[in-house]
Amino acid sequence: MRIAGFLCGLLVAFCVLLCVPASGQRVQFPSPAPPAAGVVPDPMVVGPGPTATFNGTIQPPLAQWDPYATPGARPAPLLPQDPYFQFGAPGGSPPPGGTFTRMRRLIDEVRLDYVWMPGDGLKEFGINDAELSVTFAIPFLYNTETPLLVTPGFAIHYWNGPVSLPLVPPPDPPDLPPFVFDAYLDGAWNPQVTPWFGGELSFRVGVYSDFKRVTEESLRYMGKGLAVLSFSPSIKIKAGMWYLDRNRIKLLPAGGLVWTPNPDTYFNILFPDPKIGRRLANYGNTEWWLYARGEYGGGAWTVKRVNPVPAVNDTLDSVDYNDLRCGVGLEFMNQGGLNGLFEVGVAFEREIRYRSKLPEVVHPNTTVFLRGGLGY
Repeated sequence: MRIAGFLCGLLVAFCVLLCVPASGQRVQFPSPAPPAAGVVPDPMVVGPGPTATFNGTIQPPLAQWDPYATPGARPAPLLPQDPYFQFGAPGGSPPPGGTFTRMRRLIDEVRLDYVWMPGDGLKEFGINDAELSVTFAIPFLYNTETPLLVTPGFAIHYWNGPVSLPLVPPPDPPDLPPFVFDAYLDGAWNPQVTPWFGGELSFRVGVYSDFKRVTEESLRYMGKGLAVLSFSPSIKIKAGMWYLDRNRIKLLPAGGLVWTPNPDTYFNILFPDPKIGRRLANYGNTEWWLYARGEYGGGAWTVKRVNPVPAVNDTLDSVDYNDLRCGVGLEFMNQGGLNGLFEVGVAFEREIRYRSKLPEVVHPNTTVFLRGGLGY
């Protein structure tokens, strides 16, 4: 009787449990979508996993970090995403050909650039600049992503003008040699200190002269130092200084905002070299970009003056050429590494400034310019 009573009680309790609804958490498993007509499903292919729900209503947010991702991926920014960002573009300002990636080479790039400014007359100054450079990428501090970039280069500047006029005593015509030269060695490194903080560093030493007489004054040192804050996937903030080593300006503040609203557009709102770009189209394995930019142009050289001037040591003088430039252009890059550009613009606020102040300042007329470049 006791056993029969116990079994009857156990059966009653089991029936009660079946009738009472469960109050715990439920997990829903979505049904897989049926295969398309004529397609045989592959038993080795595993579909997407189930999506858990909390109390059947609240979905968890999408993961921003994959614990199984390959180490060494792009550094994470300070914020995982912009509150207004909807396109999912990668962080930073994409260079021309931003979707194309290529492996670093020891000889990373060989480049030729040319600039032409017409000028042949009173208050005009014509310029033809040709520059050849070779960049070597050298692994630095065991980090192949941020190598040390060493660039030797050589440039020739052909000048036409300015025209000398009879002046009141003392005679100080704005004479310049027909050409001057640049011979330099440049080093650059972009360290990544933390996943969201890095830098852009460069230093250049070179001889800038007409090579008729090279002295210690012909040796110039230039550099750049910028701190880079990756604020979000599409926004970077840069701030720092440029050292120009010119007669008029030695040190120049630099920096600003880099914004990439989508993979096809970038805004480098930076001083003193702003630039914005928009992808046009891809033709085969080549990308084309339309851009507009600004630049603080010019340079400084030691030159031998035509007219002996007692105030200048043995007719040797140092001269600055400064201008502001704005232009629009097209640039391209293909998967093989070939890249180039063509640009047309205007150069204004032009000045020729002698360290001896004989004459003090010469202001050539505003002019147009053409620029072309080819690299591999």
